[in-house]
Amino acid sequence: MALFDVLMPVKNGEAYLAQAINSVRAQTVADWRLLVLDHGSTDGTLDIVARLAAQDRRIELHPFPAAQGLAGLLNEGLALVQAPFAMRMDADDECLPERMAATQRGFEAHPGVSVLGAQALWMNAQGVVSGPMQVPCGRDQVARQALFINPFIHPAMCFRSAAIQAHSLRYGRSLRHNDAEAGIEMPSLAEDYLLFGELAIRGEALNLPETVLRYRHHAGGVSRQKFQGQLQASATVSRHLARQLTRHAGVPSFDPVPFATHGETVLQVGQGTDYREAYDTMHSSLTAVGGVWSTDEGRRELAWRRVFVNRNPWGLLARATTLWPTCRPSRHELRTVRNVVKQRLQGRAMVGVPAWPEALA
Repeated sequence: MALFDVLMPVKNGEAYLAQAINSVRAQTVADWRLLVLDHGSTDGTLDIVARLAAQDRRIELHPFPAAQGLAGLLNEGLALVQAPFAMRMDADDECLPERMAATQRGFEAHPGVSVLGAQALWMNAQGVVSGPMQVPCGRDQVARQALFINPFIHPAMCFRSAAIQAHSLRYGRSLRHNDAEAGIEMPSLAEDYLLFGELAIRGEALNLPETVLRYRHHAGGVSRQKFQGQLQASATVSRHLARQLTRHAGVPSFDPVPFATHGETVLQVGQGTDYREAYDTMHSSLTAVGGVWSTDEGRRELAWRRVFVNRNPWGLLARATTLWPTCRPSRHELRTVRNVVKQRLQGRAMVGVPAWPEALA
């Protein structure tokens, strides 16, 4: 049995597949098994895998042409896991050599964590690195931010395999899947956000500060092809996480979506233009939850989310500017303010989602 099982889904990925596989082969930790999960490729993908598998017996091809989307393909892979750790990897990204070593140290340092991620670098189609891809570090910070963004880089994630078995973890399916009132399914978009977000608000997920991956951003990427759908699906998950959190704590539910910054933008919620009442409800509930929300960092997070109580560009910019000296905004936050102000000044429509259902308020 290997120490790491690496799950690499692919469909017609011949352009970057060899580089991705070879970055796994270059790890300083040699005790791994690479499971290439093929989703019915018709290009040269299978030939590339066969050639590299002939050179390295740790590489295995597992065809699942009938799998239901990415979530279904990854779930087939989870069922194959035997190693103590199950690492995600995309067929167009590249691991840095110390990725497995850093991940192993992270799990040893945090025995109560079920999944952990790390930082990455943006890389274009030609392999040129353009800068850092930063996500929040630590257990408490990801628990707070999971309500408002997906605080993880999916191909930089790794599971503790014991948690897969203990929680029956599957992509696109809530941990509460047996509860008709509490569980949801996300079979095609935001399936990773649902899985990791639920673990995050339970305190079972974190990101390491180490950079472990070069993340390739190109025109064929799913996030670029389905941006609007991703935003709407992410809003659904944000609301689900808020319901789980408030039900567990026994406090009034609230809608986090007016203050969420998925995709470094904000969403139009129903016909609303001012969300101050929704903010007050959210602030009251999260203050009552306590825990990670009762710290200085929790209060800072709530103060920052108040920036988005309405969509007037000048008011939004003024609120953000007032907070900058004390809140030390992240790159994500700065880019979000810039994007929203620019969008509103140009009169471009925001992606919309339905208003918060009264039955869940």
